[in-house]
Amino acid sequence: MSDATEAEEAKLEPKVEAAEVGPCKLKLTIEVAVDKVRARIEEKYKELNDGMALPGFRKGHAPRHILERKFGKQIVDEVKFNLLSKSFEEAKEAKDLEPLGDPDLKVDAIELKEGAPFKYDVTIEVRPQLALKTYAGVSVKRVAAAVTDADLEAQMRELQDSRAEWLPVEGASAAEDQVIADFELIVDGKAVDKTENNAIVLNADISFYGMALADFHKTLCEKLAGTRAEYSITLPATWADKAAAGKPATIATTIKGIKRRKLPPVDAEFAKSFDMDSVDELKEHWKKRLEREKEKESRHEMADEVVAAILKENEFPLPEGLIKAGTEEATLRARTQLMMRGASEEEAEAAAKKAAEESREAVVRSIRERFVLEHIAQKEKIYVTEDQVEERIQRLASQTGKWPHEMRAYLEEQGLMSQLRRGMREEAVREFLLSKAKVEG
Repeated sequence: MSDATEAEEAKLEPKVEAAEVGPCKLKLTIEVAVDKVRARIEEKYKELNDGMALPGFRKGHAPRHILERKFGKQIVDEVKFNLLSKSFEEAKEAKDLEPLGDPDLKVDAIELKEGAPFKYDVTIEVRPQLALKTYAGVSVKRVAAAVTDADLEAQMRELQDSRAEWLPVEGASAAEDQVIADFELIVDGKAVDKTENNAIVLNADISFYGMALADFHKTLCEKLAGTRAEYSITLPATWADKAAAGKPATIATTIKGIKRRKLPPVDAEFAKSFDMDSVDELKEHWKKRLEREKEKESRHEMADEVVAAILKENEFPLPEGLIKAGTEEATLRARTQLMMRGASEEEAEAAAKKAAEESREAVVRSIRERFVLEHIAQKEKIYVTEDQVEERIQRLASQTGKWPHEMRAYLEEQGLMSQLRRGMREEAVREFLLSKAKVEG
């Protein structure tokens, strides 16, 4: 008997009935014929009998009733799970279904009985069936991409910041100065953590112990080296040390040194530090670069408008399970961030509930956009080649200071390759839609 014939005979060929029970939700009733069930059970008992010798019997000669008494439940469970897995896979193939998320299946309630068909119900969520109205020729207003003098001045300031020197200050500290200090976290009058010679810049971006402390820098402004300052906080309920979690605490700071940035003048020497012959050449280089970035931003904004217009004209149901999972994830993230900023568990919970509806709206829009872009990609045969993926990986590697093979390994380890490909494909679809749009103004 050929391998192909054996594989064909191994198929369960279940009966499958599909009924719509909600938006993008199907109830499948799957039934495996009694002869297929019997064959699987017999096969399992034969494997068991051939593979072991019971006391008093040679291999393959143990009576069936003894095997049933000793191993019956184990055999039934193994066959049941095998039938569930195989029949569900065949049912998806027969009905050309691509479930989203995990199927809703009550395994414990499903019975396998010898001499009877194996029948069960399973509920799945599937992609919405889209029939988009015209998506080419959408009108959109042109977004200006001009580089202003203020933009160029801001860029020059960033370049100055990148070449700035930190020089010691004899007097008092001020905002945006750098202080070198020792820190102690004090709870119940005892230091539970100490760090020495830490350098921080005095601004609202300071975080300590995972908490954002926007006002902390004010405690250290207008202070001299050698000064000790204290700042009161409340540790989050998620604090690793449960004995201190949720308690009031103090961050005690001893300033050991103060430094202030000195910006270099924008002159010929400054330009040469960026491999440019003059300040004018440096500015022209950055003006062109900013123009490219502005153009990219404007195209992105216009593409957003095109997609928004398509979504507005095309309503369709969404899988509720996807919405629920996305909303719960966003709400959990918001709650965690609030607690890491020092909010109490009650405050974080109240804020998270308030944000839940906003999260749901954002999740709904994101899912709708994803389905629309995937639908257009398939219809217009827009794909991303492996050469394009490799080029993007090389670009990411250069931006992060990694070798391309290191970046690819990282993406694969984190399970991000499919996300990268999907993102690139969506970018290509957005560019396609923008190329077909009527740009006004």
